[in-house]
Amino acid sequence: ECNAPERKLIWSLTRELWSRKYSNWPKLNWGLVLGRNLVQFRTSNGKISREKGRLFAILVSVAWHEIWRLRVDRVLTHPNKIHSELAICTQWLRSINTSLSRDRILADKIKFGMLSFNKELVLYTWSGLLLNEESLPDDWTYTKGF
Repeated sequence: ECNAPERKLIWSLTRELWSRKYSNWPKLNWGLVLGRNLVQFRTSNGKISREKGRLFAILVSVAWHEIWRLRVDRVLTHPNKIHSELAICTQWLRSINTSLSRDRILADKIKFGMLSFNKELVLYTWSGLLLNEESLPDDWTYTKGF
């Protein structure tokens, strides 16, 4: 239960992004963080929502990694360094965008064949979270300059 300001800000940014698409951000504990890839969410009719579980795993992974990276920098690399809110937000957003780009690239069946990500799952995972999403084509995974 660390009180480092970067931890609070990163989890706040993560919850805020989640709330753009879903309600009820789970109360996190070590079990949920460590088992983030195993968490399953169900729809109102009881079906497992793969895209919701996938987004949860991505967001928790990014947040946890950023908190760890900033703490290493503050404690080991540059002792007592205080990161600005802008720097923290910028790095968190860069990491989220990297995850989005990775999904987009790995959904390319031509490049990756049977190893490619399920394009529909990628599209459903990120829908509702993209900036100016209404101006994007239905399949934005192939859009150059995205």
